[in-house]
Amino acid sequence: MIIVVTIAVLAGGWSGLLTSIRVKTLYSSADVICVDKDFSGGLLNSEVANGYLFDVGGTHVVFSRRRDVIEGIISMGGEWIARERASYVFLDGTFIPYPFENGIYVLPPEKRARYGLSLIKALMEYTGEKPANFKDWILQIFGREVAEDYLIPYNEKIWKRPLDKISADWVFIPGRLPVPSLEDIVKAVAGLPTIGYKENALFYYPRKGGIRKQWEAARNHAESLGVRFLKMEVREVKSSSSGYLINGILKADRVISTLPLKDAPSIFDLSDEARKVSERLDYNSVVVVGLGLRKQAPKQHWIYVPDKRIVFHRYAWISNYGEDLSPGRAVIEADVTIPPTWEIDLEEIKSRVVYDLMEIGVVKENEVDVVKAYLHKYGYPIYTLTHREDVDIISQELAQKGILTFGRWGNWQYWNTDKIYEEAMKQKISW
Repeated sequence: MIIVVTIAVLAGGWSGLLTSIRVKTLYSSADVICVDKDFSGGLLNSEVANGYLFDVGGTHVVFSRRRDVIEGIISMGGEWIARERASYVFLDGTFIPYPFENGIYVLPPEKRARYGLSLIKALMEYTGEKPANFKDWILQIFGREVAEDYLIPYNEKIWKRPLDKISADWVFIPGRLPVPSLEDIVKAVAGLPTIGYKENALFYYPRKGGIRKQWEAARNHAESLGVRFLKMEVREVKSSSSGYLINGILKADRVISTLPLKDAPSIFDLSDEARKVSERLDYNSVVVVGLGLRKQAPKQHWIYVPDKRIVFHRYAWISNYGEDLSPGRAVIEADVTIPPTWEIDLEEIKSRVVYDLMEIGVVKENEVDVVKAYLHKYGYPIYTLTHREDVDIISQELAQKGILTFGRWGNWQYWNTDKIYEEAMKQKISW
């Protein structure tokens, strides 16, 4: 028996749910079905282990420079809490308030002068010329001293690629990275505190139940609009003049895919050129290691660690986001990126993360109650130097088949949940 619908949305993560909501908002009479292999929430998933709540996909929160985006997300449902950001760069044993250029006020005068001069010289010499690559952008905006001590080693840990082989395009996404303010730099050098990157100085998070509650609220909202859900892994989509046939059992007049663009050529039977291009689309997997601790968490949220001797690039006190744990217990999570060519040993990564957290004095061995590790194949899209060209080739070939592709992985863009929401609500969808 073949199921017949108007529009099929492929994959039911955050992007898929928002796309389903957008379609039903535009066309309330359309029969919309969202298809996913398990509806686990993707990176917006949480679980409880031994009484500790872990965000399976790592540290995700809601923030935006646009108030309407924040209100749109939280209005879908659920109970939310607002938190003032308490985040730091951990450099040479010092917690420097984030962003770095604002936080250097906590450093000794000689270091404030060193980094302040680096930042000011970069601002004075900046011509506005588009950088050739990501490394050039870092040097242009922050200067050599800040770049070499902090941003270059930190980003090399995340991307695991030479930074001069990564495009600078992604840093121009509004709100993605803070750009130094001359006024703030001068105040920081003088030892005065300021607040930088103000759009995420206040963030929102589900009061209880972890980040999965954000995904559940979107699913419930979609369902209330009439979106249907089908649990099925999408393996094949065939197109014809009469529509699209998915796995031979679901027929749709229109298909919108939020599946990873890298997988599109095989699923949609694209050309040899698209298949070749898809091989160039690069990414990192991410392993999220969570520790349930018998201790009180410090008043911190996420911490950036540029030290290359430490395996993770960031850790976060997830238990400070919501209100799930009782006093005297805490959850800390650390992110480790893995290129697709590397072998992954989860037990080894877990052990290394625990060891490194103890090495930097964040955790003591007798405090560790439980350790969990979660692997996500698609964690971070890599902006290769041919990224834009490669994405366009596959997207345009899909468009020629009448298929719209969307989302962090559907567009192969480093988008946060707020950016995905913003873009989803702008989608122009016809049928």
